[in-house]
Amino acid sequence: MMHDPNEPLPHDFDWNELYAGDERDYMPPDPLMVELIEALEPGHALDVGCGAGGLLAAMAERGWVISGIDVAANAIEAARRVLGQRGADATLEVADAATWRPPRTYDLVTNCFAMPMLRAQQVRAFETLREAVAPGGHVIIEELDPQMSRLAAFAGFDHISVEHLSEAFAGFEILRAEVVPTPAHDHGQGSLLDERWTASLLVARRPG
Repeated sequence: MMHDPNEPLPHDFDWNELYAGDERDYMPPDPLMVELIEALEPGHALDVGCGAGGLLAAMAERGWVISGIDVAANAIEAARRVLGQRGADATLEVADAATWRPPRTYDLVTNCFAMPMLRAQQVRAFETLREAVAPGGHVIIEELDPQMSRLAAFAGFDHISVEHLSEAFAGFEILRAEVVPTPAHDHGQGSLLDERWTASLLVARRPG
């Protein structure tokens, strides 16, 4: 059953509820993420919280070798179908970013509105993302900023500020760290689409 957007998401929310597990789940990738990725030389990319594979599809079209993880099995099944329709090879896995360990490092690691809800899990997910970035590689994160707590559905989140992102990637070269406007993400959440969304954005490069 779809979550009521006028009620806070519970901490034990089953993210599979957002996905049908097939091509209907596809959403176009976030335009800003695509713009940022286009400025980079293609290599191996990992999307942490890849959902139905919209951003991975855009990466593959631009020459990236793609991998993705998501905590929702339905999302990974949808991503397999979405990417398969586009002839894109991908390594996909059902996994929790707070506990998963990357098997290799990547030239680009992304996370677009897919961080855990609570701070303790966020800290561990940041460690995963840091570990996954190859020397000289980039990390790009776009996440709901504290202003989004005004929407009931997000009231129970530990929101991630630009300062949180910068602190989590201390030692990286911070290329951008700012609050940006962003299109609302659909997922069938109805009235949430009528709201103006803002996000904390981080673009950083690992030295080396």
